Amino acid sequence: MRTWAAAAATAAFALLAGCSSAGAPATVAVSSPHPAAASAGGLRERAQALAWRLVGELSPPPGTRTVHLATLPPPLNNPPPPLAAGWVRVQRTLEAPAQPGSAWAGLLARTPLRQIGTITPGAGAGVVLPAPEPGIDVAEFGVTLVQLSSTTILIAVGADAAWLPARTPAEHLDPAAFGSVTISAQRWAQAHVVTRTVTARAGISRLTAIMNAGTPAPASVVAGMHCAAVATVYILRFTPRAAGGSSVVVTLGACPHAYDITVNGKQQPSLWDDGKLRMAAAALAGVR
Repeated sequence: MRTWAAAAATAAFALLAGCSSAGAPATVAVSSPHPAAASAGGLRERAQALAWRLVGELSPPPGTRTVHLATLPPPLNNPPPPLAAGWVRVQRTLEAPAQPGSAWAGLLARTPLRQIGTITPGAGAGVVLPAPEPGIDVAEFGVTLVQLSSTTILIAVGADAAWLPARTPAEHLDPAAFGSVTISAQRWAQAHVVTRTVTARAGISRLTAIMNAGTPAPASVVAGMHCAAVATVYILRFTPRAAGGSSVVVTLGACPHAYDITVNGKQQPSLWDDGKLRMAAAALAGVR
């Protein structure tokens, strides 16, 4: 399981809206097929269940109780951003008889917060979970601690989950439809481009199988993630076997979060980059 760093300021879930962050939220990548034919209603229910499960994983201090406050203290009183289509949200506000430091140490013991560093009162921290389970594109989970008194804190916890965008039929590639795949690889800060053309059925099938099992990456989430650039950029050009067939271009850029796909020049939903397509492209192109 690969872990990426994400920029805290880009958290899309309401819990952290307008809050400062003690550190960059971690991003955990898991590979899960995205069922194209799943019903929207069923996916919404599963996304809602996942959000509740994430919130329920929290281990608050003993004596913590759920509260419903008419007025929240800063920064929790910032208006939340609206949810886009295909997203659900779960939020809870808890009151705990504890100091922020000791409460946070307990919260860190449970997934998905175990990868987060320290936190200060009034700050928020969160994680982004690409493809957390089949059919769900992404989940975001966040916690904010606010000190109410010398012995009491508020713990605001929230989770968002998305099942859109969905895979398009054009993104599902039939390996038999392509006569070749040309792989271009260029290392960072180098002008030389390594190019290999793959015509073997096994190589083409390997690439299409990885892509067909991919999960869409919502653009709003990817755009806000911190980019730790990788050494090599790959471009895969799928050439149709028959005249009039679809031409596909896949770009695995310097930011290893998601990769772009165009079919006959038309942009398709990006897919989470779990490293499998990069490794396969590198092996077929002979890049080390």
